[in-house]
Amino acid sequence: MALPYTNLIATPIENPDAQITFSISDELGRYKLELKKAIPYKIEITHMGFSKITDTLQIEESTTKNYTLLESNESLEAVLVKAEMAVIVKEDTITYRTDQFKTGDERKLRDILKKLPGVEVDREGNVTVNGKQVTKLMIEGKEFFFGDPKLGVNNIPADAVDEVEALDNYSEVAFLKGLKDSDKMALNIKLKEGKKKFAFGDIETGAGHEDRYLVNPTLFYYSPKTSVNFIGDFNNAGQKSFSMSDYINFEGGYADMIDRPNAFSIYRDDFAQFLNQQDFVFNQNDFGAGSLSQDLGRNWQLDAYSIINRGIVETQNSSDITYQTGMAEDELRTQESEQEMLFSINKAKLRYDNIKDLDMFIDLLVKTSDADSQSTLNSLTASRENFVVTNQSPRKLDVSKTMSINKQFSYKHTTSINTKLQYVESENTQDWLFNQPVFSNLIPFQPDGDSFNLLQNNRSITRAAQIDVKHYWVLHNFHHIYPVVGTDYFSQYYGSNDAQILEDGSVNPFQEAGFNNDLDFRLLDAYAGFQYKTKIGDLTIRPGVIAHSFHWSTAQFDETQVNQQKFAFLPELMMKYEFNSSKKLNFDYNLRTQFGNVQQFANRLRLMNFNSLYRGNEELKNQLYHQYRLRYSNFNMFKGLFLNASVNYNRRFQSIRNQTEIEGIDQVNTSIYTDLPENSYSFNSSVSKLIRKLRFGISGGVTLSDYSRIINEEIIDYNSNSYNYAFTFSTRFKEKWPNVELRFQQFYNDLSSVAIDNQFIQTSPNINVSYRFFEDFLFKADYQYNHYKNRTQNQSNVFEIGSASLLYGKEDSPWEIGIEATNLFDVRFKNNNSVNQFLVNDQRIFIQPRIIMLKLNYRL
Repeated sequence: MALPYTNLIATPIENPDAQITFSISDELGRYKLELKKAIPYKIEITHMGFSKITDTLQIEESTTKNYTLLESNESLEAVLVKAEMAVIVKEDTITYRTDQFKTGDERKLRDILKKLPGVEVDREGNVTVNGKQVTKLMIEGKEFFFGDPKLGVNNIPADAVDEVEALDNYSEVAFLKGLKDSDKMALNIKLKEGKKKFAFGDIETGAGHEDRYLVNPTLFYYSPKTSVNFIGDFNNAGQKSFSMSDYINFEGGYADMIDRPNAFSIYRDDFAQFLNQQDFVFNQNDFGAGSLSQDLGRNWQLDAYSIINRGIVETQNSSDITYQTGMAEDELRTQESEQEMLFSINKAKLRYDNIKDLDMFIDLLVKTSDADSQSTLNSLTASRENFVVTNQSPRKLDVSKTMSINKQFSYKHTTSINTKLQYVESENTQDWLFNQPVFSNLIPFQPDGDSFNLLQNNRSITRAAQIDVKHYWVLHNFHHIYPVVGTDYFSQYYGSNDAQILEDGSVNPFQEAGFNNDLDFRLLDAYAGFQYKTKIGDLTIRPGVIAHSFHWSTAQFDETQVNQQKFAFLPELMMKYEFNSSKKLNFDYNLRTQFGNVQQFANRLRLMNFNSLYRGNEELKNQLYHQYRLRYSNFNMFKGLFLNASVNYNRRFQSIRNQTEIEGIDQVNTSIYTDLPENSYSFNSSVSKLIRKLRFGISGGVTLSDYSRIINEEIIDYNSNSYNYAFTFSTRFKEKWPNVELRFQQFYNDLSSVAIDNQFIQTSPNINVSYRFFEDFLFKADYQYNHYKNRTQNQSNVFEIGSASLLYGKEDSPWEIGIEATNLFDVRFKNNNSVNQFLVNDQRIFIQPRIIMLKLNYRL
């Protein structure tokens, strides 16, 4: 009988400190060890539940050798093999002994993760394991900054890491494992023995020309009961420690947002717009994040963190815009802006967990943001020139309290109760100054000197209360039923006021022209349903259905406009087939529903931009769409092969979309509720192969969509297709040779209708080099070439981005000194091409110039 996932360790006998070779057998019991010729090795073979085998081996040529393991009578506690294994695969957990993969040039956790088989890390610090996104990070089993992976991946020192555990289908509540189906992937970082009750970290400082500076302390203290973390980042060199994906993670992650009404509206708030600024001519960033985790005893745990960020961003861009509707003239648009933002995220969580049968917590989250921005925009066409100065002052307060109780009454009965209360208040004052009236046929401007001043105030208040009760009833080991009942209540107010401010200080109101909103929107969603879960051999099936009763109302200026009720039945199906612990096939189907945000129900006009007006619609209803997903994953340590593939299909049949009226470059958008169908199909896959010290990979994706839009009262059908592929190659030498990462990728985009056909190609080869020489020097360089081509108009844009650093530090010294250069070629702008139903935009986004900094790093 073959024994899959058996660990084999080969240690050179004459030099035990030399590199260890390891292997894990595949599902057929096959293994492969790469040994040096004529060198004696000690072979150790271990498998849980079997007696350990120790052998000596010295080979002159490639050979095959079989081993037979005998069942062991020893208790589990007596088997101590973990410390010697390089990789352990056990059900949903993969454990990596990182010392077996280090090459000596690692500085942060991300550098280690990139060398682990099946693990990928992108430039931002997002991690995937066997194709699945990591959504939670823990250290010694405790959440790091409430689980945000990127903060830890980019900041935890590499020399503190002993093991990395990848936990698939992760469940925060231990006794819900096997009951609550989770698709989450988590990482648990285990520290070296000397770091388990120890203060560690590093402090990096830097200074460069033109008063550039960098101060980046990362300080950590861990003990069995207490952990304290601090991450600081104070610089004017363009580094941002908190991004939009971090913000999403602190909101609960993408998966948790799907079923929450208005959840995706966070992409449109002013805070999100600030975080999305990735390219700028200047950025000053003052970031501080601190967290505390304290074991209070008797199964109580206190976790708290606070993140504060002050940022100043200056941006500049220029666009050549070709409009694809009507007889609109081409437009040259330039814009400069400066924004200062101060935000904070603060959370405290008190949790009781006795592991066995009770887990409960209560947390309080407070988010604040306060910003001021100014921008100047110039729009030039053949017939007119618009000059616009805009000042904005967005403010936001978000307070929420969550409580969760999970109780296991017996093996057969477990209940989860989750509640949430939330209060959100936001306000934004926008002061526009135009050189000429805009939308003169709709906005009743009065003549007022050489400029026209429009003042707009937007204010919204949201109150929400949610409760969800789910019971897990085990009828039999292979038959479960999960009834669920709950209610969500939302009360939202939205007000907008547009008016002209005249030079003498008087106000010209626009309300009689159809502007200004004073809307109350209320939604009550009461639901009940069940899931049934069964297992047939290696196949797990979980069908279910949830019945919703929606009741919503809108009132504009205290006059009721809508008071409706609607029922919806939302079926779902999950199927999972496990060929073995490393080869899985998953299928998910959901019929999903979602209401629009409160602004989409506000049926009076509001100015969005100098050439854009928006009007909501009180007659909107809930959107409905089918969602299908098929995923396959397979990793084979024996062959060094890692394969992941997924197919997704979404079909919308009741949607909230914009109906657009266009005249020249001006457009008026109105939200409508439509049954125009929309289909989107996507396929993504990746394959990587390890051959000794080399890794080869290929990945690709296809996204196809067809949809319709109403433009100038005409229904226009569109097809949007995108394709991408990438070839990758990397090395992981430990000495003598540089390590290289090569990546060649291309993106194809095509948007077409009866009247238009736009095709774009982006080619982006990239090389990354890391080379340690003379033992104490570390050289790193990164280069990326970008080529954009508009095949329709036969236009091309090229820019190159590079960076390099040279560091010096002795292995036994805490000090490290170096020099770093970003934007090595002093590129002043990036090129970007984009297209939508209305226009083609050839954009130049200006970026900060070359920065050269001297750096000094001290490791605690």
